[in-house]
Amino acid sequence: MAAITTAGSNFDVQGLVSQLMSVEQAPLTSSKNRINTYNNQVSSLGKLKSALSDFQTSLRGLISGSSLNANKTDSSDASAVKANAGSTAASGTYVVNVSSLAAAQTLALTGYDGSSGKITSNTQSLGNATGGDLSIAFGSGTTLNVTIGANASLQSISDAINAKGGDVSASVVNSGTDGYKLALSSKKAGNDGAFSVTGGAALGVGFLDFDRSSSDAANLAKRTAAPSDAQFTVNGVAITASSNKITEALTGLELNLYKTGSATVTVTRDDDAVIKNVQSFVDGFNKIKSQIDGMYKQSSSQVTDANGKVVGTAVRLDSGARMIMQDLTAEMTVGLAGVSLESGLGYLSQAGISLQKDGNLKLDSEAFKKALNKDSTAVYKLFSNSNADGYADRLNGKLNKMLGPDGMVQVRTDSLNLQVTYEKQKQDQIQARLDMMQKRYLTQFSSLDAALAKMKNQSSYMASMLG
Repeated sequence: MAAITTAGSNFDVQGLVSQLMSVEQAPLTSSKNRINTYNNQVSSLGKLKSALSDFQTSLRGLISGSSLNANKTDSSDASAVKANAGSTAASGTYVVNVSSLAAAQTLALTGYDGSSGKITSNTQSLGNATGGDLSIAFGSGTTLNVTIGANASLQSISDAINAKGGDVSASVVNSGTDGYKLALSSKKAGNDGAFSVTGGAALGVGFLDFDRSSSDAANLAKRTAAPSDAQFTVNGVAITASSNKITEALTGLELNLYKTGSATVTVTRDDDAVIKNVQSFVDGFNKIKSQIDGMYKQSSSQVTDANGKVVGTAVRLDSGARMIMQDLTAEMTVGLAGVSLESGLGYLSQAGISLQKDGNLKLDSEAFKKALNKDSTAVYKLFSNSNADGYADRLNGKLNKMLGPDGMVQVRTDSLNLQVTYEKQKQDQIQARLDMMQKRYLTQFSSLDAALAKMKNQSSYMASMLG
């Protein structure tokens, strides 16, 4: 409100205009309240979308089977062999006998021959004046080409090799009496990680060249550790691997070899992990219900239009959320096609998962374990099967639609955001009208004040003349 100086009539222009403008602000206040309501609903829908997405995540493991096929392992000698079992690993006992571990090749390269050529500094210039390429060829068939600069030193060569980010690492070592050496180590164990080095002679640093297939004594003297593959048996079957981490020998089972010796690895179903995964499914459903219930417990204060007419409440404007819960709950009551309570496992309640009176799901862990032990295949099919009518299959289909661009959540969110934009535009128009109205009131009442002041002065003058 602009400051006002009256002409002396004692007429409170500012107070009167303030009261009038307070009344005129009602449409603007209503619009701001509507925006707050819309923004609160958008926030609630965002939380609902998150809950739906989390629930769908729990369904994916049930559909793929990984959540119900969780396994655990045990080793009779974990210092020799450890194992990790995926959902596709077969339960059973595996006797692992390790005869040798995989090892990586390492080299120590120097020009020192025992009497001359000692390298006295890591930055000592060794290469030719033009530079060139150093080639490192691996047993796996790959080759790493490294460009070496002019007048290269051990340090610059090491830096150039490491900068390529290949399967070999380089470092410069001061060996003391034998001077500085370039140490090369394969990042991969086994014969696949073994490597040869060529191109050193052309660069003026021939001592870098190494032939992994040569048995020449001078050549082998450069090698500080020979490459070797892991040699072991599983239940009597001989296996060779280029790494001590075995991922392809047994389906779904990873073996980690630490030393030679024998160990018995046992793979069994991890009931605790399975129960935890199923509980996530139950919790995900209940989280959606909790979020939707919370949306309906929000303040149901009346929402009015620009004319003050009540158009609804915060609760009623999001009735579509209730339909989502009804749709998901309905799926929980529909069993598998062609399966009855008497003929087999066709309902979640038969596996210890039941709807409660309050609409929440509840898991009876012992009942679920019992069903799993009795017929695990039937339990798997209860959630997902080739007919795609398992509970997880159907619910996932529902969620794809609900969370899609044409689903209720996105459509309602877009609609609310448009209403917010519309209200903001309306507010700009209302504010412009209010500014003009205030200016008009100020002009009118200031003129009235001046007129009253003039009349007061005239009255005083006449009184003085008559007196």
